[in-house]
Amino acid sequence: MAVVMPAYNSAKYIQKALDSIIDQSLDFRDIQIIVVNDASNDSTKSVVEEYIKEYPKNITLINNDENRGPAYSRNVGLQNVNAEFVNFLDSDDCISRNAFEKAYLFLKNNEEIDIASIPIYYFGIKNRPHNLNFKFSKTQVINLDEHPEYIQLSGPSSFFRFEKLKHYRFNENLRVSEDPLLINQMLIDNPNIGFINGAKYYYRQDTLQNSLIATSTSHKSYFTSRVDNYFIGLINYAINKKGYVPRFIQHILMYDLQWIVEIRFIHLLLSQSEIDELYDKIFFILKYIDSDVIYHQLSLPIELKHHLALLKDHGTAYRLNKDNFQEDFNLNTVYIDNYEFLDKDKIYISGVLTNFLRSTDVYAIADGKIYNTNKLNFTQRRNFSLDFDYGYNHSFDVVLPVKPGMKISFKTNASNLLIDYNQTSRLSGTSRYRFSKDYLSIDCRNHIQIIEKTITKGVKLELSVLKQILKEKKQGWRTGILLRILYFMFYFYFRNKHIWIFMDLPNSSGDNGYFLFKKAIKSDKLKNIKKYYVFSKSKNLHETFAEQENKYVASSKFMKARTLSGFITPNEEFERLKKIGNVLQYKSIKHRLYLLFADYIIASHPDNGIIYPFWGNYHHLSGLARSKTIFLQHGVTKDDISYWLNRYDKRIGLIVTVSDLEKESFLNPKYGYDESCIQVLGFPRFDFLKKGEDKKEIVLMPSWRRQHSQLSEDEFIQTDYFKSINELMNNEYLIKFLKSKGYRLIFKPHRNVLKFIDSFDIPDEAELGIEMSYNEIFNHASLMITDYSSVAFDFAYLKKPLIYYHHDDDYHFNLDDSYFKYDTMGFGPVATQIDELKDEIIRLVENDCQMDEKYIKRVDDFFKYTDKNNSKRVIDKILEFDEMFYY
Repeated sequence: MAVVMPAYNSAKYIQKALDSIIDQSLDFRDIQIIVVNDASNDSTKSVVEEYIKEYPKNITLINNDENRGPAYSRNVGLQNVNAEFVNFLDSDDCISRNAFEKAYLFLKNNEEIDIASIPIYYFGIKNRPHNLNFKFSKTQVINLDEHPEYIQLSGPSSFFRFEKLKHYRFNENLRVSEDPLLINQMLIDNPNIGFINGAKYYYRQDTLQNSLIATSTSHKSYFTSRVDNYFIGLINYAINKKGYVPRFIQHILMYDLQWIVEIRFIHLLLSQSEIDELYDKIFFILKYIDSDVIYHQLSLPIELKHHLALLKDHGTAYRLNKDNFQEDFNLNTVYIDNYEFLDKDKIYISGVLTNFLRSTDVYAIADGKIYNTNKLNFTQRRNFSLDFDYGYNHSFDVVLPVKPGMKISFKTNASNLLIDYNQTSRLSGTSRYRFSKDYLSIDCRNHIQIIEKTITKGVKLELSVLKQILKEKKQGWRTGILLRILYFMFYFYFRNKHIWIFMDLPNSSGDNGYFLFKKAIKSDKLKNIKKYYVFSKSKNLHETFAEQENKYVASSKFMKARTLSGFITPNEEFERLKKIGNVLQYKSIKHRLYLLFADYIIASHPDNGIIYPFWGNYHHLSGLARSKTIFLQHGVTKDDISYWLNRYDKRIGLIVTVSDLEKESFLNPKYGYDESCIQVLGFPRFDFLKKGEDKKEIVLMPSWRRQHSQLSEDEFIQTDYFKSINELMNNEYLIKFLKSKGYRLIFKPHRNVLKFIDSFDIPDEAELGIEMSYNEIFNHASLMITDYSSVAFDFAYLKKPLIYYHHDDDYHFNLDDSYFKYDTMGFGPVATQIDELKDEIIRLVENDCQMDEKYIKRVDDFFKYTDKNNSKRVIDKILEFDEMFYY
């Protein structure tokens, strides 16, 4: 058995991969490992060399002179294979101990197959089986002409008969999809394949990993050369060999095409002519895919399948004018977004019906009476595929009277509608009912039944839900059952308690949630409230500093900055927080249980996946949760963020703002929130801002550019973003001037910049302020230089001078859509060239870094409150809320 392992910057993981091969139950003396180091710039080479010292007869290292990609590396490695069977284990993955032995024996005993595969299990940030693992219910040989849905795409989880494999080559024009292309060329020639039960391939999913698959969609080649060489190449190979495209190849094409068509926008990556060319190729591909194969894709929403069917049948004509192809596809399911009891007698419901008809009226039926619904216009909810706006969303809301025994249903003029639920509704087809103070709401698929709440009825419903969860065994079912059982075990203990849960990011304290928690702990008004702050002491969460250390271990600048600043570990921060008040470990069973009984989640980040630690399997628990979300905000909102913050996606009871202008911006119908939800109260963290000792620090704090997130280091240093920041820090005249005046420059990078931090030339006269807290900067710095970051508001709140450096036009928000105009409302001058910026810095330093009078007036005009009572106002507003909680 041989393993050809391409490796690029794999020092962090390759040891685990190699160990999983060395520890195989198959005698390691019979295993050959060929590692092809694809010009790594980390310590991958030295790690492998250490293994070679111990296993010189088994391990070979080949070093590419430049980075060529996995296809080239595999082809090079295959030239050195001396074995009967070959595997392509990836250098960041690993494999179960019995895999090689099982594959060896299976291939030996089944000479009619050239490929055998084992099931894939994800590990890392997500632990779950691959959705194609149904093929491995038993060990078997399958003929793909007879079972075309048993597709195989993964090379690393497959084992190949080398005598046949050596007649094929990986396509070196491909950086991704090179293995499904080769595999299915082999399967066209021999459609028999083996599936082995009982072994496992462990595929790493790590947000900190620079995965080719994870980043490939941000590269033009994903839509150009990949489409040509993989999709069209596979079609042409099949036609040349068979004269037609076999059904299993159609399934392969459609399975991988879905990841392309699910991408909403590509106009920032491709020109219009390139987009037109891509669509022509998609029309060509769809011509060879039968309609039922399109509809077989389980992970695609039905609306997108209908869109693909229209593309297949009508091509360019449909793309040019979709209104000419309005179709009744029998889309008759309404999705409930919000389901809220306003009081004992009224209920608010909002939802959406998506179809391919421009005009559709949705009606609600309550207790046999038909009600008109209000039409809502959430333009950001439109369905896009590759820049094409397909289908029509008919969003609506309605307030209905409530009484026991009533049924709620929905209809159009043409048909009655089925009901399904988005997670924000707190109803689901799994957790079939929901508590309110007086009622039980029960999902009945085509209507919602409302009955009076009694313990007996609740117990019967709960037993039926548990039975259904056990029957379905959907992902997360074990956690769902455990938490449901714990919920009812503690129900009578918790039901009359009032619990407030405060949080910022799980791994980062020090934002509005933290500062309001500090005030709440000391508030006499909240003596009867149980208050908890949520924080993670885990080293495995994204963006913890422990992970940053692992990720940037080669970064001398990063480690130097940490050493100088006195780094605090997550565990130490957790212990510090415990001295202030009660702390819940993020994602612990206690945190999840308390969350189900909490009255409020009070957070600076309202993302459902953050504030609900069980959001991934929320459908198991949705009817039990009763909390309202208080959004304290992370920064002052100045741009249109309705694509992310809106009522249909985030159920928020209160949004805290600092300005009447900011409040007004949230009343745009695209957000969908009621005016009573938006309150000008001031940020709690502003209560802790104060002008401290002036440390003569000029802090550079640029925001980030989302479009740079997937760039390589070589690509990043070519951006104007990098060049402008680096040029500023190395302006010789400015550095000398600041030094002569006793000032020092501090570079506080955005956290997304950290992976590129060694690219910057930070002079000895400047300092990297990675670990400096924001409050420390706000309170002690003399002058701030930023571009579009909301940190400017905190700094200006203290009436300290700042300069906006708008050195590029690549900011990811459209400034024309922003109510905040930098030239007329900004709290400092705007510079677009480095010489302008340099002159402004010098002017302000020579004026002892005092804010100009006109900017002081703008600060006074913008902020409604500067009285240090923001936390008190927020607490008072929460206490004003109607305390009808759903239990």
